[in-house]
Amino acid sequence: MSSGKRGMKATKSCEGGGVGVSHGIALKVGVAALVLCSALLLTSCDGTIEMEGLFGEAPALTADVSADDPSRANPGAPRDTTPVVLVAEQPGIATYDHDKATLDYSNVAAGYLCVRNNMAGVKVMVIMTVPDGNQYKYPITESGVFQTIPLSRGNGVYQVDVYENLYGDSYAAIFTQQVDVALADEYGAFLYPNTVVRFSDGDEAVTLSRQLATNATSDVEVVDQIYMWVVQNIEYDYEKAETVAPGYLPDNADTLRTKTGICFDYAALMAAMLRAQSLPTKLDVGYCGEAYHAWIEVYTRDAGWIRKKIEFPGGAYVRLDPTFDSAGKGTGDVSRLVGDGRTYQPMFYY
Repeated sequence: MSSGKRGMKATKSCEGGGVGVSHGIALKVGVAALVLCSALLLTSCDGTIEMEGLFGEAPALTADVSADDPSRANPGAPRDTTPVVLVAEQPGIATYDHDKATLDYSNVAAGYLCVRNNMAGVKVMVIMTVPDGNQYKYPITESGVFQTIPLSRGNGVYQVDVYENLYGDSYAAIFTQQVDVALADEYGAFLYPNTVVRFSDGDEAVTLSRQLATNATSDVEVVDQIYMWVVQNIEYDYEKAETVAPGYLPDNADTLRTKTGICFDYAALMAAMLRAQSLPTKLDVGYCGEAYHAWIEVYTRDAGWIRKKIEFPGGAYVRLDPTFDSAGKGTGDVSRLVGDGRTYQPMFYY
C-alpha cells in the first residue's frame, strides 16, 4: 500500500486493506504485502506489530469529554427504548448512472451516499477520498443492491472513484464523481446502518438493544448496560484473529451466535445496538499503541461525545473499548492495556 496519493490510470490495483485501510491507491502491489496489510486491520488488536510508516502520521486525538457535571448523566424519566433503524433512500435526484455501477448521492445532507454494483459476478471497488485527504475503500460484491457509505468526515468535497475488478488485484476505472457535502445534522452519518456497521429492523442485535436498555432512564445508562453486556458475554477469538480473511466485515448475527469475535466484531456489534437506540456512534479504526485496532465513540444528550471514558453510576470510569475490557468482564482495571487513553490514534471513522 502507498502512504501517498498516486495519479489516476485506466487500470489500477485497488486491493490491500478491505474497508478503510489505505490512504492511497497502490499500483501493482505484491499480493503477499496486500494480504498482510489487510490482515493487520482485523488481527492486530492484541499484538505489538510495528506499524510506523505504513499509513503515515495518524491524526491527533481530540480532548476527553468528561461528565464533570453529574447532573448531565443523572437518571430522569424512563427512556423510550423502542429501536429506531433508519433506512437509506435512493430517490434518484442526484446520480451518476453507468451500466456497471450506479452512484446515488441525493441524500448527502443526511450523511450518506449509496453505490450499486450492476454487474453479476464481478466485484466493484469504491475508493472515496474524504475532505481530510484520507482514502476509504469499499469493496462491493453483491449485485443489484445499493450499499450505504457514510460521509463520516463532515462537510466538504468527497471524491468517489468507482472501479471494476478485472482479475486478481487489477481494476479498471468506471467513473469518478465529486460530491459537495453540507450536512444537515453532524450526527446523521453515525445513526444509519452502512457497509461496516450492518443492522436491520428486527434483527437480533436490534432486538437485544431494546432488552438491554429496558428500565434505563438516560442515554448514559443505555450505554452502560449495552457496554457491560458486550464485555461480559463476548469472548475474544484468538484463532479467528490469526486466520481472518482479507476484506473481512463483521457479521453481528454470527458474533451473537458464537459469543466470540475480534476487535472489529466487538465494535460493530456495540455500534449497531447503540445506533438502534438512537445514539450516534462512530466505529473508529486506528492505532492503540503499536496495534491496529477498532473501538467506538458514542454521543449522548447527557454527556456529549464520549470518546475515551464515561462516568457511570458509582463514579467509576470505563473505557469504551469493549475488546480490551472483555478480558476483565467489565470489572477489572484495563489501564495496563489502554493507558490513559492517549495511546488511541483514530485514522478512519465509520
